[in-house]
Amino acid sequence: MNIQAIVRTTASIAISLFALAPAALADSHNLLQDAGFEDKLSSDDGGWTLFKESQYSKKQARSGRQSMFNWGYSRTVPYPPGFIGTVSGSFQEFPAQPGSQWRLTGYGMAPVKLDGGPAFGIVQVSFFGADGKDLGTVETVGNRVARAKISNEVNSESPVGEWIMLDTGIATAPDGAVAVQAFTLYVDFSGSNVAQGVFFDDLVLCEVKDDESGCEGE
Repeated sequence: MNIQAIVRTTASIAISLFALAPAALADSHNLLQDAGFEDKLSSDDGGWTLFKESQYSKKQARSGRQSMFNWGYSRTVPYPPGFIGTVSGSFQEFPAQPGSQWRLTGYGMAPVKLDGGPAFGIVQVSFFGADGKDLGTVETVGNRVARAKISNEVNSESPVGEWIMLDTGIATAPDGAVAVQAFTLYVDFSGSNVAQGVFFDDLVLCEVKDDESGCEGE
């Protein structure tokens, strides 16, 4: 998948400021490799693809010894629109068929209060066609701001230093889908002139099936 196309896709959610109160999914259904970011698996080994200002970190961890830190530096500039924003993150990709349903959960944490807005961390799911085009999800069709199905946010209103459960809810693959991508993302278009970000840990990606109650978050 073309990384430039991926970054353009993730940037499309940058002005979204919009949640589900979930429970954890069963680990037995987790399709993600290195879901807790302990092994630093490369994308060639089935692990995470990192882009922009993203890194494995030992500074914070909900479990184990490491987490993923997506961060950025949004600065004010003396010309329209008055700021330069950033979108950083990590993702994994899996085969997906039209009509299949997926759910991504995880935990996010802001180590300090995020300055300004929009500045937030989320997890998201989106589907792609054979040509690499972002098809979004059935649930977000017609949404000109965010093609992806996004979770609740870690933002300036979130409690500092507290791991918050993030949940995309169900995302359905549209016609033409051949792949699903699961992301951690930090979006900052605040112009705050401060380097800041969000930690992520303990992610679960599940293909929801009628006979798999664990996908329901029970």
